[in-house]
Amino acid sequence: MSGARRLRAAVAAAVAAALLAGCSAIPVSGRVQEGGTDVRRDPGIGFIAESPVLGAEPDAIVRGFLLAAQAGPTSTTPFSVALEYLTAGAGTTWKPYAQVFVLDGVAQLTVSDTSDDQQGHAVVHASGTVVASLDEQGVLTEEPTPISKETTFELTKESGQWRIDSLEDGLLVPSQVFTTTFHRTRLNFLSPDQQAWVPDVRWFPQQSWRTNAVREILAGPPDWLGAAVEPVLPAGTALALNSVTDGPDGNLQVSLTDQISEASATARGLFVAQLRATLSDGTGESIGITLLDRNGPIAPSDVASLTPPRPSGPALVLRDGALWSLAGRELVQSDTAVSLGGLDPTALAVGSGGAPVVVRDGAGRLVRVTGDPTALLQGTTLLAPSVDRFGAVWSGEPTGPIQVVLPSGGVYPVAAPWLDGRTVTSLAVSPEGARVALVSVGQGGTQVQVAGVVRDVHGVPTALARPLIVGQSVAGVTQAVWQDETALALLGQGEGSAGVYLAGVGGLAGSAGGLARRVPGVNGVTALSASVGTGDILALDAQGVLYLHQASAVWPVIGQDVSLMAFPG
Repeated sequence: MSGARRLRAAVAAAVAAALLAGCSAIPVSGRVQEGGTDVRRDPGIGFIAESPVLGAEPDAIVRGFLLAAQAGPTSTTPFSVALEYLTAGAGTTWKPYAQVFVLDGVAQLTVSDTSDDQQGHAVVHASGTVVASLDEQGVLTEEPTPISKETTFELTKESGQWRIDSLEDGLLVPSQVFTTTFHRTRLNFLSPDQQAWVPDVRWFPQQSWRTNAVREILAGPPDWLGAAVEPVLPAGTALALNSVTDGPDGNLQVSLTDQISEASATARGLFVAQLRATLSDGTGESIGITLLDRNGPIAPSDVASLTPPRPSGPALVLRDGALWSLAGRELVQSDTAVSLGGLDPTALAVGSGGAPVVVRDGAGRLVRVTGDPTALLQGTTLLAPSVDRFGAVWSGEPTGPIQVVLPSGGVYPVAAPWLDGRTVTSLAVSPEGARVALVSVGQGGTQVQVAGVVRDVHGVPTALARPLIVGQSVAGVTQAVWQDETALALLGQGEGSAGVYLAGVGGLAGSAGGLARRVPGVNGVTALSASVGTGDILALDAQGVLYLHQASAVWPVIGQDVSLMAFPG
């Protein structure tokens, strides 16, 4: 075999080959299979991989392996077909989930000139463009810019047939099929006041996502949440079996190690509620959970479900010096009593339920304008304020420190050493108050960062955990606001003008590869606000034109001569 043959295939053709080689419904009942798969209660698509063809050339073997490996996460017998393409030795050492590279398109194959059919040795190179990567804990990381990736497969002959004898750990998965083979999962951790779940998005193999979710909950929160959440079970509690199984009563059975005996009935009840919130997959479905130790079922206390805290009340808009409210797609005069006389409002924030209303007066003063005007914070150039669910107002100087003003009037600094040397341009507190989204500029350029809020025993914010970086593919971000419990609306630069983007904190739902994407239809945007309860987005341009984005992609104009706007929160 001589010369280099480059095999190019269109994404659609490759996806069809990978996925339409055979499709079957994944079983929705029956006992869980060994190997870490779990019960699938929701209908889904299983991809049937094809075994090697007799006499297949090295490039065909590698192509077949890549397609079979992509199907592995959806199979009830994960990677059993993919292993048919490997020698026995390679099959025992290959770790498919060690790293998952999400590709823009499909890998292109090149057969090396050094391949020799007579000697029974061949080398095939696979190259692609990586847009994101997934680690063994299910954490998705978006690349700032697509990067080139090449991996090498060495093949030998076994019983006269080419098989892969050496390969890199991991998977190459096109972004178009990533969200089909991996399940976007919201792990839920308990807020310190035990009143809210704090979500942490992961991506797990479709056939074992529930087992993986339970395992990662037991492993504890990621570093970026850290002390911002409350542990539920004693440290060291783990799954006693490799799978979450389906019990005879229809409940999911979760078998735990002996440490569970140290947990109180209340703690076990919280754990059951935590699992229900996570494993219901956001559907609201009531899932039965049975906890077991070595002696059998263990009884938890009944714990009421926690309702996600979502700021209530309409958006407020400052137009012609007066306050207006958003009602549907119209602006109506607000009945919120505010005192704006003598102020120069340059930023606006609203608490849940419509209070407090806070403005930035000029560049360096925050004033609560509901009731008697009250100066909250004085500075040189303060960040636009954000109000958390406790009524505390967050702001601070762009170069630090971040400061929080409690409803009592007390002002407290929030430590964030990782912001040293960076300039913050935007700050927004999440609906449950356990996370903060920031945009900062410094070494490495502009970054959108989400960090857990560490509070003291009195609930006062004291520090921010080291952050998770999100939305790295969006250039020139100047503002980030919460559009959902796990999604941010970003004001970024692209396609010649400033526009609106959506980025997932851990990966965006409904987007190829979980990647950030632009929301088309409006350009020249200068400011954003969003509603976590509805997902609505307000966008303001330099001419004071206010646009509203709801479920449709249309951006109707709902106001002119607008200077400021803010949804509660």
